[in-house]
Amino acid sequence: MSTDISRRDLLRAAGGATFLALIPTGRLSFPFALPAAAPDPPLLFTALPYIQPGSGSALVAGAESVVIAWQTEAQSREFTVEYGPTTQYGRRATVQVVRRPGPTPADDHLNYSAALPQLDLGRSYRYRVREGTRTVVEGYFTTRKPRGTAIRFVAFGDNSYGDPGQRAVAWYAHQARPDFVMNTGDNVYESGLDSEYIRYFFPIYNADVGSPQTGAPLLRSVPFYTVLANHDVHGKDPAGHAAADFAKSPDALGYYTAMHLPMNGPIAPPQPTAAMGLTDAFRACAGERYPRMQTYSFDYGDAHFLCLDSNVYVDPTSPGWAEFIEQDLAHTDAIWKIVVYHHPAFNVGNNHYKEQQMRVLSPLFERLGVSLVLSGHEHVYQRTRPFTFVPAGPGGATAIGTGKRLVPGTFTIDTAFDGQTGTTPRGIIYVTTGAGGKELYDPGFTNAPEQWLHDEDNRVAYNAAMFTDLHSFSVIDIDGRTLHLRQVDENGKEVDRVTVTKNG
Repeated sequence: MSTDISRRDLLRAAGGATFLALIPTGRLSFPFALPAAAPDPPLLFTALPYIQPGSGSALVAGAESVVIAWQTEAQSREFTVEYGPTTQYGRRATVQVVRRPGPTPADDHLNYSAALPQLDLGRSYRYRVREGTRTVVEGYFTTRKPRGTAIRFVAFGDNSYGDPGQRAVAWYAHQARPDFVMNTGDNVYESGLDSEYIRYFFPIYNADVGSPQTGAPLLRSVPFYTVLANHDVHGKDPAGHAAADFAKSPDALGYYTAMHLPMNGPIAPPQPTAAMGLTDAFRACAGERYPRMQTYSFDYGDAHFLCLDSNVYVDPTSPGWAEFIEQDLAHTDAIWKIVVYHHPAFNVGNNHYKEQQMRVLSPLFERLGVSLVLSGHEHVYQRTRPFTFVPAGPGGATAIGTGKRLVPGTFTIDTAFDGQTGTTPRGIIYVTTGAGGKELYDPGFTNAPEQWLHDEDNRVAYNAAMFTDLHSFSVIDIDGRTLHLRQVDENGKEVDRVTVTKNG
């Protein structure tokens, strides 16, 4: 697919949103008209204001922060952001602006962000973005919930290409009223470009008019967390290995400039996000987020989330990764420990079965008390039985840059767990939720367990459920020591449900 998109096309893809043509929907409202004596012409937005979680990781009373970000055409204006517990606001945030390269210099735009610091946990705040004397948007968000508070989040991946399934998933995910979204990677297709975020991500998850046909205003009050995936780092180095190519696509690695995620990952990762020809303009826009935002963790309610990069340039057997994972998971007091990465370690589908490199981390996760692993990559829904896994060795996990990374080993399946009457698992449950919008895989695999067996795994029946007929997303509720997982399809119908309880 060509990435040569003109500025006119970029703005049209974003809805060509100006101060004039905006409809109050969801949790954000817009003025209906410009003042007659407006000193400047309407400004075109490539991304309307959206909520991001910001750099915080641990839950600290009075020290919560949120980022409000937006993007405009490359015409500088003076913006202010006010916020507070009521519409009296009372506090003003510092607005940062940096130029983001587009596919061509004519397509450059400006990325704005405002960090709102020193917020209380679990509290609703109002905010207002103004350009000069004109109010652009007014909205509200709720900060992360403290320990002992019930939470709900939705999870999906492999999503943004503007397809009807993506729009329907966005709408029904919004209807679930989540506290946040956990994206399991491949945020935009085909190449993780900033121009693809503008075209396929922001207009659908920040839609002015919400419906199954258009998307929803999720981003206006609900933060997105996400992980890096193969289509987020799309290109080839001279050896044929995956690497973002800035010579070919100046707007590569949109993940690092569109997202504002926790910054507690390694400053110098063992294998940083692969890139060629990194430009000064990209480095200025990404700042410290590249490469530190490659891996991170955060707390929300009684859950701790560890988000990892599982791409082909990563060797998960590297001591540096094990050290970071050990330090992170061993030093949280959360009841639930959830790991998120893109490439599923235990996948029974046909398309990516051999990409098993993350299996080598399973014993470490088991020892450190992980309950649930979320992945994408396969454009389907899969849920395993709880099990423990002992790798026979590193296998193909160290084969960086290849798609065949088999890791054989021994499974111990918890056959007593059914998620209904038997709800306390022995082992980890692995969920693949990659049916967020792109074309679906494995037709005919729904309710066909005979298709889920692989000779390389000695035909062990470790998978419990699979749904490949329609796009879908996961809804996960955590309340104390009880976790409910539901899978909902693009028509809003529930297709799977389990309850998990945690002893101790």
